Amino acid sequence: MDFKVAVLGGGPGGYTAAIRASQLGLSVILIEKDKLGGTCLNWGCIPTKAILSCTDVLEKIKKSNEFGIKVENVSFDLAKIMQRKNGIVDSLVQGLDKLFKLRKIEVVREFAKITGRNEITTASGRKITADNIVLATGSVPLVIPCFNIDHKNVITSDDALNLEEVPEKMLVIGGGVVGCEFSGIFSELGSKITIVEMLDYLLPTEDNQVSRTIQTAFKKKGIDFKLKTRVESVSVLKDNEVAVRFSDGTEEIFSKVLAAGGRSVNIKGNGIDTSGIELENGRFVKINEFMQTNFLNIYAIGDITGKLMLAHTASAQGITAVSHIAGIKKELDYDSIPSAIFTNPEIASVGKREQELKADNVEYKVSRFSFAANGKAKGLGETDGFVKILTDNTGETLLGAHIVGPHASDLLQELVIIKANKLSIHKLIEAVHSHPTLSECVLEAAEGIFKMSVHSV
Repeated sequence: MDFKVAVLGGGPGGYTAAIRASQLGLSVILIEKDKLGGTCLNWGCIPTKAILSCTDVLEKIKKSNEFGIKVENVSFDLAKIMQRKNGIVDSLVQGLDKLFKLRKIEVVREFAKITGRNEITTASGRKITADNIVLATGSVPLVIPCFNIDHKNVITSDDALNLEEVPEKMLVIGGGVVGCEFSGIFSELGSKITIVEMLDYLLPTEDNQVSRTIQTAFKKKGIDFKLKTRVESVSVLKDNEVAVRFSDGTEEIFSKVLAAGGRSVNIKGNGIDTSGIELENGRFVKINEFMQTNFLNIYAIGDITGKLMLAHTASAQGITAVSHIAGIKKELDYDSIPSAIFTNPEIASVGKREQELKADNVEYKVSRFSFAANGKAKGLGETDGFVKILTDNTGETLLGAHIVGPHASDLLQELVIIKANKLSIHKLIEAVHSHPTLSECVLEAAEGIFKMSVHSV
């Protein structure tokens, strides 16, 4: 065999797997038809957060009078915002390229497909053989034919990252993570946003109280939403004029429509769906706890496994897979993997939602502490939201945690450590937290499980 490990796909799962394989002393090659970093780095996590950082600054400037600072004639340059975003992405991609060169990991820049249990064939005909193959082919924005996506008037999330002007009036189809993040960004830039979601809440997979908080925050921003409503038809009348008919019988004209209804996994055309690899429901690659498929030398990681479609999940799966190849057995606890949504206010969560515990008739305790009662949050002028902790009925075992508010994704991590390591909530409570900090909200929520929060009743 040419290599011990061949990785197909250079997204966060694939490139992490390749680097870890190299660190473990395994000969490894990575095949990627496009830029290293995949969707996350080039068209997802990083570019959206780069734009979001600009709109965060814009929002703070608009609120500056609350802090006694007068700023007049505030404006922005969308071209420079996009230029900054592109610069950040390019620098990180170049950093990855350099990292692979320094580690002497070969990168094949071609489309390729799996053509055997130990073989990958590139578009130019090169056959790469390996003892083990790691499939990390990722996903792309879901294209629904009836939405008539033309990538100009009816766009995907990829297209939204390269708009040259801010839409005057935009419909966002889908009130999930992608839809809500882009809604917040373009609303701050001046678009009149409407979100249509066929379920009862925005962010329907989040804790219900979190979803309601975001809906309230979006209303304050002037974002409209149509819940329990479907899109029946989308018709492009002319440039910047799209007619949309809804299931409630109404019809409206928008200058842009963003289809943000999910992602489609890449298992077709690359040999995955024709090689005998077992699929779940015909959609996702079936894997065991070590990321092995039904062919034990072929591993699958990331979005194609249908677990948690998050960049850091893919990375963790990649490490688990190559560790197993190297003879190191480690399993992944999906229930302890955090998620983050970069709306304003920000959202982060790990473990069970309260509605899930109720549905499963699980006895639990719950505690909530509001950012409005925290000195640092008041100083920042960011008091919307709360920290919510769910434990078993003894109060000792963390079942879930949900934060909506400033720096939620950073604050969640100490709760992730508690959950992943099966530590008692008392370990968190016994640790002294700096004052004044936002982290005190996590401490007070934990103390609240035992009715011992100092700053709440």
